[in-house]
Amino acid sequence: MKCNPDVSVIITNYNYEKYIARAVRSCLNQSHVSHEVIVVDDISTDDSIKVLKPFEEQIKIVSTDTNSGVAVAANVGVKHSRGQFFIRVDADDYVNKDMCYMMKTYLEANHDAFCVSCDYLMVDNFENTLERKYAEQDNISCGIMYRRDPFVQAGGYNGKMRHREEEELRKRLGQEYKIHHLRIPFYRYRMHNTNKTKEPEYKTWEI
Repeated sequence: MKCNPDVSVIITNYNYEKYIARAVRSCLNQSHVSHEVIVVDDISTDDSIKVLKPFEEQIKIVSTDTNSGVAVAANVGVKHSRGQFFIRVDADDYVNKDMCYMMKTYLEANHDAFCVSCDYLMVDNFENTLERKYAEQDNISCGIMYRRDPFVQAGGYNGKMRHREEEELRKRLGQEYKIHHLRIPFYRYRMHNTNKTKEPEYKTWEI
């Protein structure tokens, strides 16, 4: 009988054929941890699924029923996950090989934490570092490892949110949302012309 992995890495994708292979490789290449990689495709209209074909035996590929946004896609990924912990990665980003091990180890040692985030590096399309960001000050929805069961019990992300779904979750849970931070830049946030954070409707929630 196959044991469940400790960590589920959930990659949410919509039309990122150009970047998704890099994201998948970085998530498969995690060190010192039992993990699974789940790609949730939000009904892409490009060749994302074709790009994922070579990885079919190493990852789980699922799709949303309709194009519903990243919050719904993430919830679908959590539904299909088997790990005690999960972490989200956007399909246009990539991560350091020690991310899952270090963040899992931290949560195992700090039982009061609902989740733990890490710092991240903003990179360009050539993967040159542009800037280091500190999670306490400039948080993003990815690069945060959650305890799966409390997340599910809280109702997951609000599926009506197209952006800032993690901040809405934080606002909804209030004092129950205890996030810790690791000041290590495990996550790589790629800057390009189609970043969701550049869209006009991107709204900042007041916490």
